[in-house]
Amino acid sequence: MKITQREMILGAATFAAVLTGLTWYLVSNKMDEYRAKATEIETLRQQIAFNKNAIKMQENWLGELNELQKELRVFDTKQKSVDPELMKTINKIAEKHGLVITRSNPRGEKPIGDLFELAINCTWEGDLESMVNFHTELQQQGVRYDVRTLNIKPAGNNTGKLTGNMVIHCAYTKRANAGKK
Repeated sequence: MKITQREMILGAATFAAVLTGLTWYLVSNKMDEYRAKATEIETLRQQIAFNKNAIKMQENWLGELNELQKELRVFDTKQKSVDPELMKTINKIAEKHGLVITRSNPRGEKPIGDLFELAINCTWEGDLESMVNFHTELQQQGVRYDVRTLNIKPAGNNTGKLTGNMVIHCAYTKRANAGKK
């Protein structure tokens, strides 16, 4: 049996059509998976770039952390309570600016790694200027003091006095033999 040229062309065209259809079927099944992987690859590239920047910035962060820790007050680890000294310092700053702290209640000390934090709830009386000056000086202390809660109300009708309470968070560190030099 002899295959004519026309049959050979039809056979080759049929083979090419079947091969094209089969390829299309296989590729279309994998296309969604390919798109998902391409999206995942791009996300991972962005994450790698972000992490590289974070690693580069770590040296700067450690330098800043060391500088900030130098500003913190250091207490001896054997010292039982730091509340009186911190409240004494806050009272001195308040008296300096004419703010009267009528009551102060320390809360529990919270250790955060090498850092310690103590919240002191203070009830106060004074005028606006003394309050602003007090907060300005606390702000100039750097990271030592942070007023997170402040409530203010007038002390009376047309007296110009204010009263309220605030919670001052004091940050400090503890080291062995810190008081001895």
